Amino acid sequence: MLIANFFLKFFKFKQKSSQEIVQYNSNLKFALEDQIKIKLQEINNEISKNSKALVEAQVVKFRSTFSRSNNFIDHIGKSLYKTKLEDSINWHQKQLKELYLKRRELETSLEKLKGIFWLNQIKRILRIILIIIFIILSLLIFLSGFMIIIYLLPLIIFIFFGYLLSTKRN
Repeated sequence: MLIANFFLKFFKFKQKSSQEIVQYNSNLKFALEDQIKIKLQEINNEISKNSKALVEAQVVKFRSTFSRSNNFIDHIGKSLYKTKLEDSINWHQKQLKELYLKRRELETSLEKLKGIFWLNQIKRILRIILIIIFIILSLLIFLSGFMIIIYLLPLIIFIFFGYLLSTKRN
């Protein structure tokens, strides 16, 4: 009888439908959103600082490239200065890349929290498709114009010779 009871309970198992009121705490979601927005602001500030420093370093490199000095000591100083400047520029570029990647990750997580991730993803895909279509159309227009010039070349040469002959007679 015990085994029959077990099989009866096993095959007639139904999930209980609960009619209880469930409380949803949306403050956690908003708090997480606020934290992500604060981190995004911090990363944007870091990006602007690094961009300014990168531009300044490139301006210094540009100025040092076109400055003229015939002094041997200045020449040695410039070579050392340029290597340090190149290292600085490379470091700032690496930092900017890392900051952009962090910002992109935070933006996607914020989009997922808000529920607009797939909508934005579709917009990005459509934007890429439109850019590709624009590039292909512009290439086709350029190539077709080039082909038209090649096909009209005999006519252009004929008109040019006609013009030369008409100017020689007069």
